[in-house]
Formats: sequence, structure tokens, C-alpha cells
Amino acid sequence: MSCERSIVTFGNERVMKFKCTNCQKGASIEKSRDCMRGVIEALIENPDIDVVVLAEIYEHEYSGAGLRALKEITRVIRENRRWSLAHLTPDDCERCEASRKGQLERALAELFDDPASGLRKLREFSHDMLSRTKHGSNKCKACRSEFIKNTLEPIITSLERSTLLKDGKGRDGYAEILQPLVRPCFLTSRLLLEPPPGCELIDAYGVEGSEVKIYRLAGKLQNLYFLVPPEYHLSHDHVELLQRARQLMITQVPALDSNPLRAREQIAHLNEDLMAKLVVEDRLQISKQEVAWLAEHLARFTAGLGLLEALLTDTRVQDIYVDAPVGNMPVHIYHRDHEECLTNIFLTPDDAESLISRFRAISGRPFSEADPVLDLNLGGVRIAAIGHPLSPEGLAFALRRHKPTPWTLPQFIQAKFLTPYAAGLLSLMIDAQTSLLVTGSRGSGKTSLLSALMLELLPKFRIITIEDTLELPIEQLRKLGFKVQSLRVQSVVSATDAELRAEDALRAALRLGESVLVVGEVRGEEARTLYEAMRVGAAGNSVMGTIHGATARDVFERVVYDLGIPPSSFKATDAIIVAAPIRLRGSMARSRRLAQVTEVQKSWRKDPVAEGGFENLMYYDRVADELKPTRALREQRSELIANIARKWGTTPREVMYNLELRAKIHEALVEAATRLNKPELLEADFVVRSNLTWHTLFEEQLRHGKIRYSKIFKDWHAWLRSIE
Repeated sequence: MSCERSIVTFGNERVMKFKCTNCQKGASIEKSRDCMRGVIEALIENPDIDVVVLAEIYEHEYSGAGLRALKEITRVIRENRRWSLAHLTPDDCERCEASRKGQLERALAELFDDPASGLRKLREFSHDMLSRTKHGSNKCKACRSEFIKNTLEPIITSLERSTLLKDGKGRDGYAEILQPLVRPCFLTSRLLLEPPPGCELIDAYGVEGSEVKIYRLAGKLQNLYFLVPPEYHLSHDHVELLQRARQLMITQVPALDSNPLRAREQIAHLNEDLMAKLVVEDRLQISKQEVAWLAEHLARFTAGLGLLEALLTDTRVQDIYVDAPVGNMPVHIYHRDHEECLTNIFLTPDDAESLISRFRAISGRPFSEADPVLDLNLGGVRIAAIGHPLSPEGLAFALRRHKPTPWTLPQFIQAKFLTPYAAGLLSLMIDAQTSLLVTGSRGSGKTSLLSALMLELLPKFRIITIEDTLELPIEQLRKLGFKVQSLRVQSVVSATDAELRAEDALRAALRLGESVLVVGEVRGEEARTLYEAMRVGAAGNSVMGTIHGATARDVFERVVYDLGIPPSSFKATDAIIVAAPIRLRGSMARSRRLAQVTEVQKSWRKDPVAEGGFENLMYYDRVADELKPTRALREQRSELIANIARKWGTTPREVMYNLELRAKIHEALVEAATRLNKPELLEADFVVRSNLTWHTLFEEQLRHGKIRYSKIFKDWHAWLRSIE
């Protein structure tokens, strides 16, 4: 076997790959004598290989118990092929040496091609020698007996004990023992298809043809996301058709669109045309629907994201991480139900280079040693890539999925992120045009909460958003009837001349007229302009934004000391909402919770913490795992509630009735969705309809004078039942 071979490392495993394309002798150790010999010879040279791959139209992968069985044969050959030929006869008699050497060499050579046949030849040789010990001189008898005992029997015994030859089935039993994994050759990434020993299956489900199993890894306090994509179940006819189409595509590919997303569509159409032509010409029993399906799968692995796409089809996968050096560690993810998980997927360095080329083309931004950071949005996925020299070991990626539809406050209630009462309070503050900052650590749910708060606005209001990385659900809001103007500014890590600085965009936004202003994240110089707008009311209805920090005091210190905003200007912030990941009772599992709703009072001079300028309205009770209102809110001693009452020309008691109505409506929506098993009742479009309905009922009562909140809720609930 003279096939070209290479050795690469994936994680802790060394993989030896043979290139068997156009080989007429097959690509199967169990079926081909030439393949068996070539692999055994290679293993003798490289005994520490963990995986052997023979690649043609299909890739045959040998690992685990099967490869260990093959290594047993290799070890026997390596240990005996030299020393067994060293002492064939006594030093004072060389009469039988040439004959014995020839027979033994032929038997050992047969072990390379067919171990069962080689064992059979060794047994025949031993039997022949044993028969001849009955004849000849005593010296010859002793010589033959010693040769059998010291040379032939040890080899035969070692072979008979080997797993590959134990059952005595010969070549017919090789496949049963070696158990090769067979997969289409166009899959460049590598999957481990055997879970580690001792792990426990805790979940299993299917996603668009893929099989997903979640295992709890023994002794690691971590889970394994085990994926088997549909490409691993293709028939031989399907794989052969894909391979032929792939080869034709390479020679016939037309000029492609510069946009990789449109180019992928072109490639998918080309694949489909090529395969349809082959199916018709060769009268293959493959349907039109199967051809379209195969074309899409081939496009995934030639112009798409490969196995990362299979992960992205699973809506429970929220984040995907590929760390450098690529291939040394498996891809790992954050799963909605099982949190951080390792996967059975290893990308190759070629995969990484292919991905970064697509990301660079899609973003239109440079990526090099001079610009080693790339940030872009691809559909509903935010992608961050880093390279050398920022990452000394090469390319690395992080993919964060945006929820396909915006989060809503009722969905947060169902997820136990907040309570109905908290949802009512937040909804009230949005309606009252307060200035809010949502804070929390990375992954705490800040941006998702900000999106949900935007849905509490009525569509009549115009919204201007300012972001460096587009994460807010702008298109979804527009489809729901909201008037949204989106402004994109320079990224903190990858600024380009094509985008404005955040402070310039903010000044432009203030000139665009009265609008609700939503800042994706308050980071730097734009904070001064933002607080100027908040102080003079130039921003229009209200201002919302996110900022990093774990508490209200953290926000104050970041704004005043880090961003250089005067403490007097900080008073323009009406409330701070704190989101946090909570490890309940010290568990390894993390739960996202709204931890604090704090109003910023206006009577302090220098430090709101020291002077009592922060007043908690709601706080997270860790024992009860619940967000609870404080006495200040319950007893209507809140300065924020009093300010809302003055703004609305009513009393704090009336404002609290309004809050409680909103809380009851959100709670009733969650109850109905759960009882009827209709999660769509909590989605953005229905929540917006619900808000419009009860606001309409509210306006009708205003026109008649006194507001009866119980009547509004009753009429709204009747509307909900009619929809159910």
C-alpha cells in the first residue's frame, strides 16, 4: 500500500489518515489485503496512533476497541519479525537455517496481509516441524523441538490470544471486530461517535434529521453534547452522487457572487442541477426531493458553516465556542437546558481558515495580524473571531445566537427570570418615559431584557437605536408595526472608517426629532452626550440602555469615575435594573434572575450610596428564589412612583393600581399559555396585541372619567378567552 498518509492531532488523539482516492484496491482494512498491510506497516512505525482513517468516496475510520485489536497483531509482528529470525538453528549446525527462514518469513509476511491466514501458515509450519521431530538424529529432534518451543509457539500463542483472531472466523470476522465508522468524505470536521466510558445519558432529542444526546460525564461535573448529523446516515448511492456532483462542481463552477451568502445559494442551485442531470442520465432511483435535500447538505459543507450549522439548527444551543489551537479541544457550547457542554465535534485548521475567509467576506472588514479581531452578524447569529498575534495559537471563534423572536416580559415570567409584579413595574416605568439603565455581567440577559422592555412601548412611538454590534431585534419590531430607526456605530474592537463614533451617532439621533432612545451599550465617550440629552430632555420620550456592572453602585462608579460623568448628571438616571446569573445554593447550574430594581433619588449631592440616594424597589430573595417588592414600593414611599404620579396628574395610589393591572395581565397570559400549552401566547406579536387591547380599554375608560381597573382586567380577560 503506497497511499499518501499524514498524521494530525485532534485534542489528545493522533489521527493517521490515508489518501485512497482513485485507489483500485479499496479503502477497507477488513476487505483489502493491501490496506491491511499498509496500515500494519504504518502502525509499526507509529504505534501511538489513536485513529486510522482511510479516505476515498467514504472515509473508513478505525478507533477504540477495533484499532486496539489491530495493534495487538502489530505488536506481535513487531516483537517477533526480527528476533524470531535470529536463532533458527544452533550455532554449530546451519543445515536447516535457510529452509526455516524462508517458511517463517512467508508466514510472517502473510500476517501483514491477512493475520488469520498468517496464523494458519504458522500452525501448519509448527505441525510440520512437530511431525519431523519423530525422525532423524537425536540432535535434529532436539533442534526442531527447541525451534517449536522457543520460536513458533510464542508467536502462535500471542496471535491466538489476540482479539482479532480469537473467534477463528478469519477475514469474515474482521469487520465485526474492527467496526469501522463509515462517513462521506466531504465531511472535513471530525466527530467522535462513541461517548466516553462511564457517562450517563440524561437527555435525547432530534433536530432536523440530527440525533442529539446529552451525557453526564463521569467525574467531571460537566455534560457532553453528542451530535450525529444526518450526513452520517446517507446511503451509498447518495454519497456517490454527492461525490460526483462535487467533482463536477469544482470543474464547472461559474463566477460567484462576492457575497458569500448569495454565493452559497448559487452553489446549492448548481449542485441541484448537476445531481439532477446525473440522476436522469444514469437512471438512478433518487427522487427530486432527495436531490434538493442532498444539494443543500453539500452546500453546507462546501460554502456554509459545516457542522457548526448543525449546531445552529438546534434552538437550544445558545453559544458556540471554538478555541485555539483549533482541533486540540472539542467545540463547546452553552445549552439552554444543560448549560456548558463539551461536544463530540473537532474542527480542523482547514475548517477554521475556510470559516474566517467567509466571515471576512461577509463583514467586508479586514482581518489580519494588523487587525486580529472580527465582529459581525450572520442572520440571527453574532460572530466574534480572533487571530494571531492577539491569539498566539491561531484562530478562535465565538458564535452567539440571537433568539429568533424577541423576548417578552411574560416569557421572562415563565422562565422565572422575574415575577409578574416586577414585569408590571418595568412595564409601568417604560410607559412613564423614565430613563433606565439595565446592568449585569456578560450573559446575564441584559440585551434580552432591553428587547422585552422595548415591546412595552406602544407602536405609536418612534424608536432610535444605537449599537456597535447589531443585537436588538430591529427587523422583528418593524414587522410588529414599530417605527424603528437603527444607527450603527464603530465597534469597540474593530472600528472602521465606514462607521460613526458612538457620540457622533448619538448627536445625530438627537437631531432626528422626538423619539425613544435605546443605546445598545453605554461604553465610553457617548455617555457624556447621553447624559446631556437625559438632563435636558432632548431625547424625547425616554432613554434606555445597557451597561456593565453587578449592582447599582457599580453603575454609578462606572459612569462617574470610569466614564467621567459628573455626579449631578448621573441623577438623570431614574432607575437601574440589575440582571444576574445566580448559582442557587452554590449549585454548578446557573439561573438567570432579575436581582434588583433600584430608583435613583434626586436629593443626594456627591455619592448616592453614602447619602441614601439609591432606594431598592425590588430585591432578589435568594432563599425563596424570588424577586420581592420592598416596603418603599408597597407603602408608596417611592420617589419614582411619586414622580410618575405628578407627570400623569394623578395619585401614587392610582399609579400602583396601574402597576397591579399590568402585573395581573402578564400573569394571566402566562397562566393561559401554560394551561392551553400555547407558547405562542407569550411571543412578541401576541404580547403587543395584548398591550394594545388593554391600553384601548384604558383609554375608553379615561374618556368616561373614572378608571375602573377591575373592569379593564375583566374586559381584557374576555378578549383573551375569545382568542383562546
